[in-house]
Amino acid sequence: MCDSHLPASAEPSATRPEPAGPDVAGLDVSDRSTASAGRPPYAIAGVRIFDGKATLGLGHVVIADGRIVEVSTSGRVPSGMPVHDGGGATLLPGLIDAHMHYLGPPRTDGPRFGVTTEISLVDDPATQQDKERLRRSYAPTPLPSLWSAGWWATVPGGWGSDGAPNVPVLRPGDDPAAFVADRLAEGSDIIKLALEDVGLDGKPIPVLSAAQINGLVAAATRARVPSVAHVSKVSLATTALEAGITGLAHVPVDVEVDPAFLELARSSGAFVTPTLTLMGALSDADDPARAAVITDPRVAPYLSRGQRDLLAAPWGFEDRGRLESAARNVAALHRAGVPIVAGTDSGVPGVAHGVSLIVELELLVGAGLSPSAALTAATSAPADAYGLPGRGRIGPGHRADLVLVNGDPTRDITAMRDVAAVWRNGTRVDRAAT
Repeated sequence: MCDSHLPASAEPSATRPEPAGPDVAGLDVSDRSTASAGRPPYAIAGVRIFDGKATLGLGHVVIADGRIVEVSTSGRVPSGMPVHDGGGATLLPGLIDAHMHYLGPPRTDGPRFGVTTEISLVDDPATQQDKERLRRSYAPTPLPSLWSAGWWATVPGGWGSDGAPNVPVLRPGDDPAAFVADRLAEGSDIIKLALEDVGLDGKPIPVLSAAQINGLVAAATRARVPSVAHVSKVSLATTALEAGITGLAHVPVDVEVDPAFLELARSSGAFVTPTLTLMGALSDADDPARAAVITDPRVAPYLSRGQRDLLAAPWGFEDRGRLESAARNVAALHRAGVPIVAGTDSGVPGVAHGVSLIVELELLVGAGLSPSAALTAATSAPADAYGLPGRGRIGPGHRADLVLVNGDPTRDITAMRDVAAVWRNGTRVDRAAT
């Protein structure tokens, strides 16, 4: 639940969304010096194309130097071009996990399950010094692109303040704008606020004041970076929304959301990342939704030892009913038109990188999203919410991060368990478990 489980180590980091510049259709903006030039173009053909918003139909996608250069549902593949025959499977944009953490390497687990972009919502920025260069690059890589929040904003004795010896805290009288500036100087792409007034033991803890919340969100807005709030209570979520927060990093679960909250959330333009997978892990150590996915013969052979260890890790308590409460509130928010963005909180007990996003998609459908809406929540919606250039869509000029899935997940979301192939920067990912 993004408590004090903070990453001890990680691989590459990021700073901010890549600056604007020319590219095909003005979409994917990159440092040309890091492109992997000279790879011959090829096509993925005979595929049902879901472009991140809708199903385009049966067609082909042409890829050159890590970019998509053509998407067609009517024309023929250019003569003489190498072709990967999709055999009627579904081609989707690389998935985006909009809420995860790294407790340590390897970072290859996400891409093996189609997660080609990750957003780490608490990490030590000192461990992620190379993220911007790597997310600009089009060279072959087994690693996902990464955006990160670095250290979150909390108070002495507050949520997550004891997660590591160097966690910065906002004290009474400190300038929230200076706190934000310090995080951006460290390389944070996102400002995250820890809004929790009760610890895991049920005892009250200090929390950011309304004035501090307003100051932090205003400073992030002036800096043109997203702000998100870790929150589980409607009252604190209300304060964050009134301050203009960009998004909620969890869905409130303490009470059923009422019409006033739904209207505030809708009118604010904020998104919600429910992390239902986490709610399931907290509700039930044996979490049937998780078990159904990880025991599926289409999934189990690809699980790494690290994934299995995280999936089996206990919280040491169960909070029965949390998942049901979260799902009800997600359903209400979705009906109200609030953008839903998929994220897992992977890296904490019971939630593993890559595979848990498949669980999340199934839980989102169970909460009332259509399969297509759930897929949008894991592709174009987080790309839009966080301003991630060239990700989350299939279209000319976009990065060739792609997932091929047997079956049609726009009709049956469990088809996402049957990943046939993954491409990262246009190069096929080795899915073998390690």
